[in-house]
Amino acid sequence: MNADFALRSADAVLAVDLSEVPLSRVNQFAVGWMRAAFEQSRVIAMLTKGEMGHATAPNRRAFWELAVRLLWFAGIARSEREKAADAMLAHGRSTEKTTHTHMQSMGITSDIDIAAMEEFVLDASNEKAMREQVKNLTEAVMATEQNLGVIYRLWREDSTWAHATAFLAGRYAPAEGDVTMGVGKPPHIDRDLEAHRLATMAIVISAGCILADEGVPSGLASAATLAFYNEH
Repeated sequence: MNADFALRSADAVLAVDLSEVPLSRVNQFAVGWMRAAFEQSRVIAMLTKGEMGHATAPNRRAFWELAVRLLWFAGIARSEREKAADAMLAHGRSTEKTTHTHMQSMGITSDIDIAAMEEFVLDASNEKAMREQVKNLTEAVMATEQNLGVIYRLWREDSTWAHATAFLAGRYAPAEGDVTMGVGKPPHIDRDLEAHRLATMAIVISAGCILADEGVPSGLASAATLAFYNEH
């Protein structure tokens, strides 16, 4: 039932036309993260309905992370959100520059335009705490006034099955008794997607609140939320 709801909700939210939302970095983060979350939700729902839910850990991990980021972003004072957005961009730029360096050291041609990235002017927050929250999701969870413990636990669990860990190898090729290797699959804590369903509510509401704070007309700021609840 929750998979069906997630699929309908994702289709409804992603169909909302938000092209009239005024362009700003804060608005782009709110809309972009929300749309990315519902895109992942759609994939998770489709695979769950196809009895492949156990293989969606990478999608679930991305979904939980997006939920945390939107709740974290919504909890930042409006006056500080643009600096937080720029801090996210600065961190992304730093990561890309590191990738470029690694590619060069391996003798691989890099198509990353470092010069163009450097020309992009940022007004990133200089606060150490903010920089840590940008780089480290755990720090963002701890800094958010709302208790995100459940989402954090789900993110950590799905991180285990989204990477090439020893646990993943053991789950897909289990060894028991005299059998060297068997056939298995990783567990799925949120098997009925109940936590997923509740998280989608938090995601769409958080995005709408951010847009409203930024002065987006109420009808437009709440358009995705209304589309979501019309499928409830």
